[in-house]
This record gives sequence, structure tokens and C-alpha cells, in this order.
Amino acid sequence: MIESYIPQEYLQYFQYFPDAQKVTNAIISTTPLFTYGLACWGIYRNKSSTGFSIDICLSMLVASILRILYYFVTPYEVSLLRQSFSMVFIQCLLLRTALTYRPRTYNPENLAELPDLSEELSNVPKVLVSPYSYDQSEFYIHILTSALQYISVWGKQGLRLFDVYYKRPGFFWQWIDQDKYWSFIGVFTLFFTTMTIFFQKSDTFGSTIGFFGLFVESLLPLPQILLLNRLRSVKGFKSVLLISWLCGDLTKLSYLFFGASDISIIFILAALFQMGLDLVILYQYFHFKKIDEATPEIPMFNVPQPSA
Repeated sequence: MIESYIPQEYLQYFQYFPDAQKVTNAIISTTPLFTYGLACWGIYRNKSSTGFSIDICLSMLVASILRILYYFVTPYEVSLLRQSFSMVFIQCLLLRTALTYRPRTYNPENLAELPDLSEELSNVPKVLVSPYSYDQSEFYIHILTSALQYISVWGKQGLRLFDVYYKRPGFFWQWIDQDKYWSFIGVFTLFFTTMTIFFQKSDTFGSTIGFFGLFVESLLPLPQILLLNRLRSVKGFKSVLLISWLCGDLTKLSYLFFGASDISIIFILAALFQMGLDLVILYQYFHFKKIDEATPEIPMFNVPQPSA
């Protein structure tokens, strides 16, 4: 132990120092208040939430609420539970601030319509049913090509749901009325709390909400990637968020690889996927920061419109 290397006459003074474990737990529990608090302060100071995706709030609120409920099915480290409560609090504050300082001209009715999925699927070249219409090798190549094109169409449509420049079904999380955001969070919390009460003893239910929460959290960077790609700028985006995401990725992967046992490969893949998306934002940050240094202001009047 480290005490063996410290002179005996100095050991008595160590009782006045805080316990290292308690300090670590306190830091873990309050980290969201610092990182997202800075983002909240930046929006308040600039009186604008341009450059910040409120989808981040949705992802973190859903993931944190599910993580809190997961604790009552499968208890885990209490400091992580406190962190989840801190996250819910700061995300509510951040959402409130971002909505308050959203551009006054914002109107979801002006967003582009989602392309017709059935029409895009109909444009995928069809493969004749009979394999005798092709050579055997050509038939399998055509089958594979067609399948990849279908996957591509579905994937693009899925990505558009995360793109703030497209109308979502029911204008989900694009509402003008702020009360609708809080109503959704309230109904979501009430529904899953009720489910947790009824299925508290079910390991299957616990695994389901645990995986769903982790999956939602892994998609956290995606809306921000699409938003930065639209704006071609990182003005309004706090670098401390990116730093906290990357540090969180490293911590999560370290825990999965070295601190936990019997972890499903799905959890590891989700963590690696999230880190991959965060690395994309890291690239965007440095790339668009160079553009910002050469361009004094964001040409908001010339934001590229989405293509079908």
C-alpha cells in the first residue's frame, strides 16, 4: 500500500484529506452538470441555440431515464445512478434553454418533406425470379446488388429521421409548443416506470430496457453529425461536449473490456459504434473550424437544402 512509503509522522495528516473513492464517486456523479452546464451557459450567453441539436437532449433523457429504472431491476454502482439523476436534471435545463433561444423564425412546416419510401424502393432494379435468366454467378451477384440497394434505401430513410431539415412523422421533437416536449418526457417516464413496477423481477425486461437505453445513447452523436454537416460550421457547438463524449467512450470501453464479466458482444459493439460516431464529430470539428476561421459569420441564408 502507498502508506508504507510515507513517513509515520506524516500519516496523521492524511485523516484531513477526503477519501479518494468518495472524491471519484462525486466527480462521476456531477460530471454531466459541468459538461452540459457549459453548453447551457454558452446558449444563454449567445442568446441562440444555433449549432446545437436538441436531439441530444432527447437521447440523453431517454437513455438516463431507462438507466435509472434499470437500477431497480438490476442494481449497479450507486455513483452511476446519481450520475443518471444529474443527467436528467441538466438535460431538462439544457432543453429548456435551447428551446427558449431557438430562432424565432423556426417553423417545422417549412422543413422539407421526407422522400416517399415506396417510390424510392420501386426505383431499385428488380431481379428476375428465375435463376435461369442469368448465369449462376451473375444471378447471385444481382441478388446481392439488389439486396444492398434495398438496405441503402432503408438506411438513407432512417438517417433522414435524424436530420433536422426533414419533417418527421407528427413533427416529433420538432414541435413549436414547448409543452409537447415535457408531455412526451412525462408520458415516457410514467409508462416505463409502470412497466418496471410490474416486471421488476423479470431479467428479460431488465435486459431489454438496458439494451434499449444503451442503443439510444449510442446514437447520441448522429443528429449532431448531420447538423454540423448542414451548417458547415462548428460555431455554437461546445468542444467540451465532444471531449466529455470521447472521455465517456474510453471509460465505457475500459469498463466493458477490463471491469466487467459476461458482457454481451452487443454492448461492446454499441460502445464501439458510438465512439466511431464521436470520432466523426472530432474530424468535423477540426475541419469546419478551419472554415470558420476563414469565414467570419455563418451564412444562414445559404444553408444547403436537403436533396431527395
